[in-house]
Amino acid sequence: MKGNSVKYLAIYEELKQEIINGKYPVGDLFPAEPDLQKRFNVSRITVRNAVKLLVDEGYVQRIHGVGTIVLSRKESLQLQTLLSFSEENGDRGVHSTLHSFKETVIADPMVCSQLELPKGATVSCHERLRWIGDSPIGFQRVYCPSFIPLAAEELEAPDTSLYKLLREKGFVVTNAKETIESVVADKQLAEYLKVEENKPLLYVQRVTRDQRDRLIEYAEIYYRGDRYRYNVQLQVPR
Repeated sequence: MKGNSVKYLAIYEELKQEIINGKYPVGDLFPAEPDLQKRFNVSRITVRNAVKLLVDEGYVQRIHGVGTIVLSRKESLQLQTLLSFSEENGDRGVHSTLHSFKETVIADPMVCSQLELPKGATVSCHERLRWIGDSPIGFQRVYCPSFIPLAAEELEAPDTSLYKLLREKGFVVTNAKETIESVVADKQLAEYLKVEENKPLLYVQRVTRDQRDRLIEYAEIYYRGDRYRYNVQLQVPR
């Protein structure tokens, strides 16, 4: 099962990149499942799972009697409204460190509410510091439901991407809801982020869902207001 999961995710990634790179023009027919099955030398269910992810993320659409049509070449995951570290800082020593990890903790009422879990449910919790060179710019605390297996070893690398790790486990992030507000640094956050107490911070609460509409992450993120900003593109409805 694990091998098949890895296969369909790898096929999904390859096909997605081909769409983004323009191999399949928007509006054209996407290759049929039997053709993809032959190309990748895998079962039809493996191909079907890979194509379903493309459908779920808005790259292609199945139309009865027509086939599968290419809808978009754009990345459908719109979670990166925050400027990436490399965009904001020219990729100068960007990295992160794992501050703490707890494989199993009892979720408090706030976490239960955000992840729609029953009282007394358990979750994993890890905390990370984000850095540019020697300067910390962000602190985040992330809770994931117990059905997602995570280990400290998987999160320790400086370039760890939680969403990539989740995708490898079969949990593909498709959408998130964020609440953004301004807060001031308490003593602990001031120590973590090397700022004075009561300095303004950007505080983000994020709840994330996967391709099966499961709640898979609740995050509390604190950014230094002098080092981070949001970049949001707005569009008039047509």
